[in-house]
Amino acid sequence: MFNKQKKSESAFDPDEILFDSVSMLRSDYMPEGRIEKPVERIYAFLFLFILGAGVLYLFYRAGTLQITEGAAYLLRSQENRFLTRSLFPPRGIIFDRSGEPFVGNSPSFGIRFDKDAFTSENGDIGVLKNDLGRILGKPKDYFTEIGLPESVDVSALPDTLVIAQDIPPDRFVEIAYSLNSLPGISVFENFRRVYEEPYAAAHAIGYLGKTSKEDLERGGGVAPDEFIGKSGIEAFYDDYLRGKKGKKIVETDALGNETNFKLIEESSPGASLETTLDKDLQGTAYRVFSSYVEGRKAGSVTVLDPKTGEVLALVSYPSFDSNLFSGSLSSKEYEAILKNPLNPLVNRPIAGEYAPGSTMKPMYASAALTEGVVTDTLKKIYDPGYIDIPNPYRPGEATRFVDWRAHGWINFYDAIAWSANVYFYIIGGGFEGSPGLGITRLERYARAFGFGSELGIDLYGEKKGLFPNPKWKEIAEPSNPIWRIGDTYNVSIGQGGIKVTPLQIASMTAAVANGGTLWRPYLLRVAKNPDGTVLKEQKPTVIRDNLIPQ
Repeated sequence: MFNKQKKSESAFDPDEILFDSVSMLRSDYMPEGRIEKPVERIYAFLFLFILGAGVLYLFYRAGTLQITEGAAYLLRSQENRFLTRSLFPPRGIIFDRSGEPFVGNSPSFGIRFDKDAFTSENGDIGVLKNDLGRILGKPKDYFTEIGLPESVDVSALPDTLVIAQDIPPDRFVEIAYSLNSLPGISVFENFRRVYEEPYAAAHAIGYLGKTSKEDLERGGGVAPDEFIGKSGIEAFYDDYLRGKKGKKIVETDALGNETNFKLIEESSPGASLETTLDKDLQGTAYRVFSSYVEGRKAGSVTVLDPKTGEVLALVSYPSFDSNLFSGSLSSKEYEAILKNPLNPLVNRPIAGEYAPGSTMKPMYASAALTEGVVTDTLKKIYDPGYIDIPNPYRPGEATRFVDWRAHGWINFYDAIAWSANVYFYIIGGGFEGSPGLGITRLERYARAFGFGSELGIDLYGEKKGLFPNPKWKEIAEPSNPIWRIGDTYNVSIGQGGIKVTPLQIASMTAAVANGGTLWRPYLLRVAKNPDGTVLKEQKPTVIRDNLIPQ
């Protein structure tokens, strides 16, 4: 029995050795590991130079970052950890002339969206809307309406946005924990404005609104998430009412949660305002007028003290709920108000311009007495209900100017009492030998009594009105530019293009009643700091006097 001999394994194969031996005879043979040609010295020096320059640059940048720019980067890191937050003070209280408040403050909380914080936490706008809707009980489209876009594009997001405000403390306690985990969402402390006559005094007192881009561009120290006066006294005296903001440093952890804070500047409450308004009269005037028109018509009530020009009541109808406006008013709710055909946002006493009609006649009557157009107030004229003016271009034809009725024999006092148009046609434009005042004197007296210009009430939005004259007609009616006697007649009864505000009519009436003094109407008596320091005090101011010679 033969044993099979195992073939020994060698590290070298004879065939391979033979192949290598033959290959070495070839001229192009290059053994493994051998460099065919040495590297030139210039390339070696170039490589070392580049390597050395790179190392030196790294040392330079390290030194720059740690020494030269170290303080700046340290400050930036601290800013990422410590945030400065504004502390909004309570706005000043607005009182009536007897010390009764028109508005007060109630502690509340708000919710703010911050774009930088949202993006740093990799937030999802759709998820955020769903979570906020669930927590706040709002539909998803509410957040789109207030400024959070549908698009997921981060660039479309606003830098900051007030999501909600006026959240009562008890409600805030319920939702605070849920809000803490939402990306880009933080809370702020504030005071909710509570109006006690939200409809009756809406136009006089005004309301608050979110700070707009235009507000920020005007300056004045307002913050993006601050609510400021938008109309009425709230807007005109906003600098007094707003007070002084405070500041606190808030420390946050890596997740953006507030862990500690330090007060660095205390806030100061706004100044209180004592106004000329009578709260009871304001409310009564609104309710009486509202019951009279029953929501079908618009109008206003203006009550002045004829001895001082103080505004006792200023009502515009229809009105709006100023408490709703000072809250989180959605765009749909605002649009519904704008679409109201009676325009409730217009402050009619100062911004409504209307044809005054016969309300101008007391002023014209005083002008006629002053100018000697009427010398005998008991002298009677016959009013058949019209006057006819012959047409100079068409013989036999006449233009008739009518009265609202035939008054018969009337004197000066009768004409005022019955508002007789014919009598005022004659004293305004003249008739059958009576010269009348003429358009020049009618305009002069109208402007002296405040028409055609602002009276200077301490509210924004006052209109000037319009008093027509021959030059105005050339521009307004180029197809019929000639001023005729009929134009003067129309002006003499408060028509013919005249536009006045209810405040102007009230001021003129007060001037006639007080013997000829036109006072500047005003709403603020005194503004005081919480410590009682007087910041501003207003006294009655005469615009013009001796309008009616005694």
